[in-house]
Amino acid sequence: MKNNPVSINALLRGLLALAVLITLFQACSKDNNSTPAPTVDKTKLKARLDSANALYTGAVEGSAIGKFLAGSKATYQTSVAAATTVYNDPNATQTAVNNAYVNLGAATTTFSSAQVQQIAPQSLVLYYTFTGGSLTDLSGKSNNGTLKPGTFWGGGLPVATADRFGTANGAFVFNKGSNIEVPYSPTLNPGKELTISVWERLDSSWSNNYMVALNRWNGYKLQLQDGNKAFFTVKTNNKNTIYDRDDAAVQLDLKNWHHVVVTYKSGEMNFYIDGTLAKSWTDLMGDPAAVKSTINMTIGQDLPNSIYDKVNTMDNADGNNFYQPYGGYFVGALDDIRVYNAVLTPAQVGSLYAAEKSQ
Repeated sequence: MKNNPVSINALLRGLLALAVLITLFQACSKDNNSTPAPTVDKTKLKARLDSANALYTGAVEGSAIGKFLAGSKATYQTSVAAATTVYNDPNATQTAVNNAYVNLGAATTTFSSAQVQQIAPQSLVLYYTFTGGSLTDLSGKSNNGTLKPGTFWGGGLPVATADRFGTANGAFVFNKGSNIEVPYSPTLNPGKELTISVWERLDSSWSNNYMVALNRWNGYKLQLQDGNKAFFTVKTNNKNTIYDRDDAAVQLDLKNWHHVVVTYKSGEMNFYIDGTLAKSWTDLMGDPAAVKSTINMTIGQDLPNSIYDKVNTMDNADGNNFYQPYGGYFVGALDDIRVYNAVLTPAQVGSLYAAEKSQ
């Protein structure tokens, strides 16, 4: 019996149609079972990038008010570039985008803190330039000083000397207790925040190179301690706790001028050497304690001569313990001494250093 060509062709066409239907069914089944790729939202990152780029473009480095500290733009640019890379990546996950958004925000905060802000004039409570040997307080608070001999240690009066620029009578040399005494004033005993800025030239190393002190352990004192490290002591209203801290790392050399700054507020003590943050201590609490009696401030020695003259005096009726016979004096030159009743920011300290390191 011969095969019918028509029947065979019809059968083949039927089988082909069936195969096509099966293929389409399988394809549709796969599409129905697969999960579509999630949409990554980059809207917030884009807005933050636009703002960051505008901030970076408009920023100018320098030490003047409104400028940004040198080197801060390059650091910020690195963060902006990293966020831009994530934004432009078509395969970036939402987690990566979110992290880039947070990181760029943190970098922007850091960069903004590098902008030099105006220091409120009323925050400056003591300012000596020593120009021409003057002891006039230029802060406007009338905290003028008086030269005093080192009667206990055997030193004479502080001696006017050339400053770091070589200008005659622009600084003072201290040794063996020679000091500048500043009459007590509540302005020198701020209740919340404190900054001391000093230019120093250390001529000899020892543990008690006291530069600025207000009633020593009963108030606060700034000195150079063992290893020529900046060292600050402050008594607080936190159960009368006394904190002693140093800059932890930076050792100042002899015979060269350096800018030393310490800031204190409850929860933070910062040391800056030559405009750069050297150490930040955060393991302390409490506002600076109110000095209980009107003991004068001293520069170049840790206590006024009137206290040292009473060798056997350990304390007084106001509750001051003077810790005799401990004490000391600075050996070297000091210049451009400033005291603020506020904490200067890193940008403000950097700006102050930049402005004062050259004429």
